[in-house]
Amino acid sequence: MLDIFDGETLVKCYRMLNKKCRAIDKFIENNSLYFGSSFVEYGSIDVINNIIDLMTRKNQLINLKVIIDSAINSLDEKDKQVLYLKINYHVKMDEMCEFLSIKERTAFRRIERAYYNLAEALNNSKYIDKLLSIMEKEIWINEMKDRVKERRESYKIKPVVNNL
Repeated sequence: MLDIFDGETLVKCYRMLNKKCRAIDKFIENNSLYFGSSFVEYGSIDVINNIIDLMTRKNQLINLKVIIDSAINSLDEKDKQVLYLKINYHVKMDEMCEFLSIKERTAFRRIERAYYNLAEALNNSKYIDKLLSIMEKEIWINEMKDRVKERRESYKIKPVVNNL
């Protein structure tokens, strides 16, 4: 099941999903255009299979975005607000404090609670199995989770779930 680290990781990943989908589209377009005239040399079946694999991967990334969107929409307004700022504006702690007119400790707790509640909403979602399957296939997500854990350990940040 997902934990607070997954919640934070998925927020960070969410920001990258559109960019990854556009990159896949561009790659497919370029391969289709440039390999179209030389299918015989490269093997049309290989090129077509690669394009199908990329389209399948893009579909998985879109599904991931939809699953995260639905979980965020199920959260309370304070959690949505914090995640919206994190996803769309990449705000840092001091900017969050200024924007919401709150103290740093309160902002930290709100962010932690939003990550935790996102993970819980995803755990309770009917799409949890699909989400876990996508996360397992997308190696970059697991690498990002490792970086999140390392950063938290280096700062000695522990989940503040009890106080939420």
